[in-house]
Amino acid sequence: LRPDIKRGNITLDEEELIVRLHKLLGNRWSLIAGR
Repeated sequence: LRPDIKRGNITLDEEELIVRLHKLLGNRWSLIAGR
């Protein structure tokens, strides 16, 4: 396992970023995760 991965709840800013990227890229989660 990777110890540098953040654990716990996401912030509002992180959630907004995910929603924005999902609208832009659709269900391409590997691309979203890479950003």
